[in-house]
Amino acid sequence: MRFSDFIQVKSMQGELLISQKQNQLGCTLTTKELIFQKPHASYQIMLTDTLGLIPFTLKKPASHWESLGDSTHRPRFTQHYYRISASRVRIINRNGSHERGPTDLLVPLNDRFIRHIQKLTDFTAISTSV
Repeated sequence: MRFSDFIQVKSMQGELLISQKQNQLGCTLTTKELIFQKPHASYQIMLTDTLGLIPFTLKKPASHWESLGDSTHRPRFTQHYYRISASRVRIINRNGSHERGPTDLLVPLNDRFIRHIQKLTDFTAISTSV
């Protein structure tokens, strides 16, 4: 097995709906939980513990650039951030796992993830356009 900086979550609950890893972030959604992974830490949030999901605009755009062949571009994925509020979060790192109480996470999510989350939760969609 190849070494990875991503900490694996062994006790996933629910059926896998979507999972993706892009650059230094992994996102997994099951019918019961959201899992966010970055190098050396994973964040496991049960959907029942999720209080809200609010679009968030960065004051300064992400400066990460990717190369594709001879061209360079800024990926769209990093421009769609959301603040996820949860009543509790399980944090898994190299030292073990522990639970944390009320927490806000700022994570980039693409439209596909948001559509799946909308199907699973009873959140009310609020238009953010002025």
